Amino acid sequence: MERHDDLLVRVEQQVPGFGGMFVDREGRLAVYLLDPSQLGAARAAIEAVFGADSVATAGARALPGQYVVSQLKAWSEMAAAVLELPGVTAVDLDEATNRVAIGVEHKSRTRVVERALSAMAIPRQAVTIQVTESIRRVHPHVRPTS
Repeated sequence: MERHDDLLVRVEQQVPGFGGMFVDREGRLAVYLLDPSQLGAARAAIEAVFGADSVATAGARALPGQYVVSQLKAWSEMAAAVLELPGVTAVDLDEATNRVAIGVEHKSRTRVVERALSAMAIPRQAVTIQVTESIRRVHPHVRPTS
């Protein structure tokens, strides 16, 4: 089964320069593109991959992107290793910012994460590091049997 990020890469395969998408406050599909003139092609590829109803009825608009989805996906997969560091809460390909997003419990963890990213050769400008709450797993209560 394909994950969402894999579907995004399929769009990029049809439209090189595709950097992700999100629905903006006006209800339009905002599409990151290295070449904004490719909006029509991107819209067609998004509909082909995600379905005809995937483009908001309010339409679509192009945003200038700096990175393509395949780059962000590769970097987010590499950056997943920082989840082993104390105080790191999340790593994700963030389509709304055309970046890799990393969550930390406290801003003091930022330098440690930056050093790890540098060691992995992930460009610092391709990553946003923000303070987020810790994600906790919920375990169902196990009732003893009698």
